[in-house]
Amino acid sequence: MNKSQEVAWGVLTSSAVFGRYKDSTKDIYVNSYVVKSPVDENMRTAFYLADGTWLRTIDGSSGPWGRGGTPLGGNSFKQPLPEVLHLTFFDEFDNQFYQLIQPLPKEKIQRLFRTVHKGMGDEDGEDPSPNVYRMIDIGFAPKGWIILFAVGPGIREEIGSWQAKKIDGDYATVIGLTRTSDMEYLRVNDIRSRDVKNALADFKQRNAELYKRWVDGSFKISADWYKTLQTKYPWNLEVTAPDGDWSGEYYAEYVNTERFEVLDDRLESDKKRLKAAPVKLWTWVTYQPTGVRYYIEIHFYPIPKWLVDDYMPYYQDPNLNEYLKNFQALYPQRSLASNDQAAYAHDFSTLKIELNEGFRIKEIYLQKGKEKYSLDGAYVYYLAPTDDRRGKYFPEPGHEYFLTQPKLKDLTDPVFTDRD
Repeated sequence: MNKSQEVAWGVLTSSAVFGRYKDSTKDIYVNSYVVKSPVDENMRTAFYLADGTWLRTIDGSSGPWGRGGTPLGGNSFKQPLPEVLHLTFFDEFDNQFYQLIQPLPKEKIQRLFRTVHKGMGDEDGEDPSPNVYRMIDIGFAPKGWIILFAVGPGIREEIGSWQAKKIDGDYATVIGLTRTSDMEYLRVNDIRSRDVKNALADFKQRNAELYKRWVDGSFKISADWYKTLQTKYPWNLEVTAPDGDWSGEYYAEYVNTERFEVLDDRLESDKKRLKAAPVKLWTWVTYQPTGVRYYIEIHFYPIPKWLVDDYMPYYQDPNLNEYLKNFQALYPQRSLASNDQAAYAHDFSTLKIELNEGFRIKEIYLQKGKEKYSLDGAYVYYLAPTDDRRGKYFPEPGHEYFLTQPKLKDLTDPVFTDRD
């Protein structure tokens, strides 16, 4: 292998979540387990080059959605970037093996893992910090929908998404042999039925009400909701304030779990970029009379207060669904399938944030031509001068949180998450 083409990269896995609680033992996740059969090479998960050169094999359980955990074999080390993913996993709730053998978008991965962008921690006049992607996260959504992400320090971006196929597999030789070499025991005992039964019993114990809805069919899951979250729209940000200068820079966390900074080195390219709907946004406005630069954090819909700093979308969050209706009404033809279609200048709308004299929201809306949708679920979460000790992007600590309240009613269902 060509050493000059090697990059330090690792692997994460993460599972979509159906409910988030202060007591994490109540959380319910997509129950996908990456497998590695000791006797059947087809029933394993590995990364390869296009010519079939093996790079690494992984197995094990997942971390939380949007964050990820490191499976066995997932630690970062230098090697060529992968070109093919051979993924095999078992979903205990579905009682089903899935497999995805997928050529990966080589040029996109090369760009993501080799391009360094300016980060909020970089100091002017110094070489940029390594604000570049270093991990590949395999995200498991319901019913075998796979979303691949590139992950770096505080940054996250989609690589692609695909539907894994249902396949048949010998549970004993794929999973059983990883626990015991006693084939006679595995032949006699139906460990697959036992494991599925235990998984559902654990589901019931964690959340009896949600389990009841699962059994009676009123709680149904599919990949379609995650495809909705993945949808990208042609919108650009604009912020105005009395006696305030806005640089155009911002950091956003999006509904599809992407997150990254758009600083001065990316402002022009960002104007042409399709973007998922934002969940949170940090931006900076300088007050002209004093020259003080302020950090402003805005959340676009009600988020449980205890989750506010570590929120990741949970399945069918009603507040999120209500918020997304604004983008869907403005762009009814947009879907995951249109993400690769170029958008023209006239397609772009403006996500407009008008601030008052105190740099709090006066009005916030999504507008294209005469169509205008007020984002009434948005609120100012934090406002502070930037901390000179940490550069021009990070806020001073110690200021008040939850500065304004959303105008919309909080729709949080306690069956799925604790509100306060």
